[in-house]
Amino acid sequence: MVELSTIARIVVGLVLLWAAAAKLRRRDDLPDWIAAYGVPAQYARYAAWGVMVAEAAVGVLLVLGIAMPLTAYAAVALGVVFLAALGQARLRGIERLRCGCFGASEGRTDNLLLRAGAFTALALVAAFGGGLELSASSDTVVAVVLVLLSGAVVLLALLVFALYRQVGVLTMRIGPRVPFELAEEGPQIGDAAPALDGLRGRRSEVVFFFSSTCRICRQLSPGVAALAREGLSVLVVEEELEEDAFSRWNVPGTPFVVHLVDGVVAAKGTVNTLEELEQLLDAGRARVNAAA
Repeated sequence: MVELSTIARIVVGLVLLWAAAAKLRRRDDLPDWIAAYGVPAQYARYAAWGVMVAEAAVGVLLVLGIAMPLTAYAAVALGVVFLAALGQARLRGIERLRCGCFGASEGRTDNLLLRAGAFTALALVAAFGGGLELSASSDTVVAVVLVLLSGAVVLLALLVFALYRQVGVLTMRIGPRVPFELAEEGPQIGDAAPALDGLRGRRSEVVFFFSSTCRICRQLSPGVAALAREGLSVLVVEEELEEDAFSRWNVPGTPFVVHLVDGVVAAKGTVNTLEELEQLLDAGRARVNAAA
């Protein structure tokens, strides 16, 4: 005989570990998804990490059967939080959302509510179903436990792989990088800048082509503002407001930067960090000095 609460406990734990692993892989996008639930933007990143850590911690404890039944109560609390977040989003008229639990796909809010309800119900069985038993032979129980534990090992391996991948990403970010410049993208080097409101046409100017949906653009914005405060002539062009400018300047995507000197294109390229931006500006200055 095996208790239903034991099966429910292991299944809920595996689900939480799977959800945490999926969120970890898309952690850079997760704050934007969390903000869609009504979380203020300045707290979205903290909320995202809080959810991931809670899911991973409770999932591990459930699978190992540690600190029961408090761990099962914590799983029920997570389910209630998920239901509340989805419920208030639905009441605000949001029909589609990304929860980040099992990938990046967008789902209907009603379906996500049903899924969260099923998870909460299973967590309740894990917490309060201690008296319910399921008849099964010892061989069947062993087989089920082995399958569940194998799934747990796979999920933990995915978590380790995701962390290993993140170390590689951080190494790439720390290492030296250069702006991505292609001749066929943007205005030609050495040509006069295309028409654009706000350009002065003298001395050093930098045009930033941004988009409100671009995460890297948002990360670069404080640095761009700092450059303007330091005296550099900065012009920001938003894709949603000036699509014609994007066409005239042959901008392939965002964030794209063009460095002008006396109205002439000195450097251009796609940048992802402030270091790349500085390198682009240095490249423009070097070309101007070499031509002088």
